[in-house]
Amino acid sequence: MSLSFFLGTSKAQISPLTGAINDFTKEVYLDLAANFQRNAIISPLSLHMALGLTLFGSKGETSYAIMQGIQIKNPDTLLNDYKGIIEHLSKSPELKIANKIYFGQDVQLDPSYETGALQHFNSALGKVDLNHSQSAADQINNWVAHQTNNKINNVIGSFNITSDTRLILINAIHFKGIWANPFKRSNTKDKLFYLSETHSIRVPMMYIKEEFIMNVEVGDEGFAMLELPYGPLGQTPRCEVLGRNGNS
Repeated sequence: MSLSFFLGTSKAQISPLTGAINDFTKEVYLDLAANFQRNAIISPLSLHMALGLTLFGSKGETSYAIMQGIQIKNPDTLLNDYKGIIEHLSKSPELKIANKIYFGQDVQLDPSYETGALQHFNSALGKVDLNHSQSAADQINNWVAHQTNNKINNVIGSFNITSDTRLILINAIHFKGIWANPFKRSNTKDKLFYLSETHSIRVPMMYIKEEFIMNVEVGDEGFAMLELPYGPLGQTPRCEVLGRNGNS
């Protein structure tokens, strides 16, 4: 099973970028479900932002390959819409998104890239001494820890920084929300959780009786999405729980 965050919005409000992020999220989930046999909490939005920043500074075949991967048909879509999405999500007191570009002291970034990264992705910039990998990793990890309320403390190791490293793109998301419809602890019971059609285990299972929005896709890759809103009146971006056919 995987928990994955989609950008919740009405069909009338879906921008090309929102649709691309949701399509990318679906592809990431399906790949994870097919190749990863353990539970996972993932943030495709983080991946999409980091790749979007990479796309913004790329050209030629590299640019085309990234566009294909993140479901972007027009690079202008990325720039025009990302700022609005980040500003919209950042209005929630329960969700914090932060981007930062670290680059070596001998690297000179194109001024237009610096301006665009800040303007469209709200991405901070910072120089770091990549010749001293441990201190560079510590500096980056300290920033991530601060952005995630000390929930993530070790996003990069000194071994990740080599003599070839020139630029490091970091995305941090911190989310701590309260269900719009809280689950009562007293309703949690041990139930069967299906890992596959033939294999199940007993786990503590939360229970609630409420009306929720559910979407189902059919076909070979069919799955169900249940919208579980957070915050007062469900104002915070929704979490959608996905499950493949035959699995919990």
